[in-house]
Amino acid sequence: MRMYSDEVEQKKSLRKQIVSERKKKSRVFLVLFIVIFGLLLGKLFFDDMGLVKYFYLKREEKLLVENMSKMDRNVAQLKDEIKRISVDPFYIEKQAREDLGLTKQDEQIFIIEKEKSKKSDDRKKQ
Repeated sequence: MRMYSDEVEQKKSLRKQIVSERKKKSRVFLVLFIVIFGLLLGKLFFDDMGLVKYFYLKREEKLLVENMSKMDRNVAQLKDEIKRISVDPFYIEKQAREDLGLTKQDEQIFIIEKEKSKKSDDRKKQ
């Protein structure tokens, strides 16, 4: 009987040892998994080509596309103005009068100033 109980004890100790080794292996695997997963997440978010950089570049692209469309509209307006200047003499005359203040030879310019309101005059007197 003693042999039988010794064998049983040996089997129990072997089982405990096997279970202990399996737990150690599973802990090591879990730690390695967490470390590798953490490194991959860090690389995914904060690397040179990570998600943070990706969203920054997407926002930058959107701003550049908006600027390009504004510039395209501006170029179209300038081309239209160049065409009008080269074709329409009345447009040239209008621009010369409004922007440069030029007049024809026999013309006189009258500058009319708006009258100040009575409220502003009353305030100045006080």
